[in-house]
Amino acid sequence: MSDRNPKNTDHTDAVVLLHGLGGKDWNLRYLGRRFDRAGLAVQYHHYPSRTGNLEEIARGLAETVTRTEGRKVHLLGHSLGGIVIAKMLETTPPMNVGRVAFLGCPIGGSAAITALSGNRFGRRLLGPVAREGIVERRPRAPVDRELLVVAGTLPVGIGLLTGLPRPHDGWVQVSETRIEGARLVTSRAFHFGLLFSRNVADLLCAFFSEEI
Repeated sequence: MSDRNPKNTDHTDAVVLLHGLGGKDWNLRYLGRRFDRAGLAVQYHHYPSRTGNLEEIARGLAETVTRTEGRKVHLLGHSLGGIVIAKMLETTPPMNVGRVAFLGCPIGGSAAITALSGNRFGRRLLGPVAREGIVERRPRAPVDRELLVVAGTLPVGIGLLTGLPRPHDGWVQVSETRIEGARLVTSRAFHFGLLFSRNVADLLCAFFSEEI
């Protein structure tokens, strides 16, 4: 399911935004408004983050990206959204994909998520998509792309309660977001707060506008 911006033309770059586990499109609206003001066409791709099958979800994203008009279609994934993007690029990469940005994405796994998946309550909370994509069969990191990784360092979340090694954003350790060859930028933000950081928004606008 997606929300298409009518400003989208063949002469404008587009950005497709994906939320994380249990997220909604409204979580991404702050970033979307900033991208719109930067002259980028904006589209939100909603997916069933707690149900379904990761490969099917990745195919759905590929269909959205293929249909999206624009000179280039950049991708932004928060947390599990980055895992979906990585799975799509691993299995069914569309030809029109431009730059890729991950926010707080546990592409290297997650100690917190792995611990949660070890009990019945945690498995129900996470659902099969997160368990598959983060714990059981993580997709390969997209090392052949222009990729920006942003990791939070404000330890507000389950990681603070469980003694997760710092630096982390409350859920994901900075070390779990690293991708070889990708630029890694840290921000003093917690996991969900990455979506509402002015500094992160400025960085992403510059990245997708190819100013950096």
